[in-house]
Amino acid sequence: MRIKKLHLILIISVLAAAVLIVSCSTVNQIFGSPELAVEGFSIKSLDLEGITFNMDYAITNPYPLGFSLKSMAANVAFENTILTKLSANEGITVASMDKSKNSVAFKIPYTTIINLAKNIVSGSGAAKRTSLPFSVDGKAELDLSALSSILENQSMTLPFSKNFEVPIFKPSISIGNVKLQMPTISVLQNAFTSQGGMSLTTALSLANSIMSGSSVAETIFDNIDINLNLSFDIDVESEGSAAWKYVLEKCSLQSVAGGTLLNVTPTGSNTITSGGKIPMTATLNTKTAGKFIAQILNKANTDLVFNLDSDLTFTDLPEYVQNLPLSYSKTLPLSSIRLAK
Repeated sequence: MRIKKLHLILIISVLAAAVLIVSCSTVNQIFGSPELAVEGFSIKSLDLEGITFNMDYAITNPYPLGFSLKSMAANVAFENTILTKLSANEGITVASMDKSKNSVAFKIPYTTIINLAKNIVSGSGAAKRTSLPFSVDGKAELDLSALSSILENQSMTLPFSKNFEVPIFKPSISIGNVKLQMPTISVLQNAFTSQGGMSLTTALSLANSIMSGSSVAETIFDNIDINLNLSFDIDVESEGSAAWKYVLEKCSLQSVAGGTLLNVTPTGSNTITSGGKIPMTATLNTKTAGKFIAQILNKANTDLVFNLDSDLTFTDLPEYVQNLPLSYSKTLPLSSIRLAK
């Protein structure tokens, strides 16, 4: 390989010494032509707005001198209808007799995908279609100014085209049926007497006040040790025909001021494959979360933030990586939490 490089450098030296400026076609006959190859598409990320794809490409430089990418532009289309455009950063350098691999990202909104799927003329195979064939067509312009001593042309255009599949998919996630399971009046009365040192009459009056929905002091549960269950449902659905699997990895509850109040775990399976609910539950102890519980009882003017970390897999499209991260955050007022007796 070293001998080959030395031989090529010698050829260039001879050409330069002769002060010979030639066209790209002549140089390409000697060294070969630069090439751009689209190596494939991958899903870079998911959110609740759309799918961000990466187009992975490689540029090969057969010349004994480096050049750079001046520009890249392409159309992302479905059946000749241009939906979005992509462009790459300028200045990517490809070293002499080397290959440079890079990626360029672009996003396709779910609404675009679903609308295209709905507009497909129904036929024998339309109902079974789970993805749509998209295409990318464009060109890259190379900056060959570093080869000005031997090249007449200072730029070169490399066209490229590639098809890829887009899943027919539009996810929706929601939080519902949020409730706090309240203890009985007798449990509260016993706790206030045995742990809070109250008289039976005072404890009973306070327990009745809590259960009737009256406002309470935020210190009401100081030194009281009772467990209450906070429960809710995570509802995951999808519009579209793509097969998918959703896995809930983590759920935490935070105050709007920041800081995790508690982590919540599923009461059953954390996986959904065709839409449905994941019931969630968390234990609130009055010793550690007494102020928060009192705020719920008072329907305080503050919010609770639900943060979900989950994974999603398109099971019918093995070319895309599995367990793609999908995050969700929802803010609900404490007043929306129902008290269950």
